[in-house]
Amino acid sequence: KKVILFKTNNKTLKDIIENEVLIEGTFLNSIPKYEIKEGNKSYKICLLTNGQLVIGILINNNKIELISRLLLDEENEALAESEKLITTNIDYKIIKKRIHKNNTLTRTESKIKDLLLEEIDSSYKNNINKLIFLYYEYTGKENKDTDYMYRYLKDSLNRFNEKHIKMYNEICEKSKKLH
Repeated sequence: KKVILFKTNNKTLKDIIENEVLIEGTFLNSIPKYEIKEGNKSYKICLLTNGQLVIGILINNNKIELISRLLLDEENEALAESEKLITTNIDYKIIKKRIHKNNTLTRTESKIKDLLLEEIDSSYKNNINKLIFLYYEYTGKENKDTDYMYRYLKDSLNRFNEKHIKMYNEICEKSKKLH
């Protein structure tokens, strides 16, 4: 079953990503056939885009409970489709700032992030040379301050990007050569 796609403005999409949000008004009436029931909870799902980024949202009792990024090919398909859409106004109320701002990763990106976090922690505790390698892979710079490199790499994971994927791939390649 194909999930419905709505185009919205930049501010709305940014607010939904960065905050806990309650949907107000008639927007939910636009997505009745995409309802999922789980126990006594009833969820509605849809995709939102601003024409540059696409997220999937799961709504329960007007509250957005889950936000997820799409895989690259799915996102590209949705972005192409969004060019034909007119902007939908979504009425919402911000409840509070999200604790974890970057929870819009794909499942694969989340797994990579978790594995990198383990790798960084393990390297800091057991193998400083590996920590130096990871820091160099990410920044392209050398550094002798292991505490700084550790904090920098851990903090960088809050802004997950292509460099993390490259670092992950390097770790996998290095691991394959050892086995």
